Amino acid sequence: MFIITHDLEAALVCDKTAILREGKLLEFDTPNKLISSLPSNGQLARFTIENLNEEIINKIRKYPYCEIVSRTGNDVIEVFIQNFETHFSELIEYILNKRIKIVSMSRDTANFRRYFQIRIKEEEEKENNEK
Repeated sequence: MFIITHDLEAALVCDKTAILREGKLLEFDTPNKLISSLPSNGQLARFTIENLNEEIINKIRKYPYCEIVSRTGNDVIEVFIQNFETHFSELIEYILNKRIKIVSMSRDTANFRRYFQIRIKEEEEKENNEK
């Protein structure tokens, strides 16, 4: 069976998923394998930060093992780091040492929508760098 959809959740019922951009095949694999291709197999740290702004986000991006920081709400970010189990507690310590107030935090695995957003953003940045 072959399905073409813009509903990212529909991709989860498929055995394999292809991501196309302007007719170009970017990815083709199972949704779980695509998510697992993110840093730390798709594991992420989600933080609600008091008075979150670009300055705070940039400070967090400077954490040595930080791979991706995505703002997902007014005060919420998702952070992908190298070797999640090894560096998660260090990341928390780093944020607190920068005097950034954490309101709440959790750990999670990225969903397919987040994978798609990250992958498309990477492709856009690559295209912009080629110009």
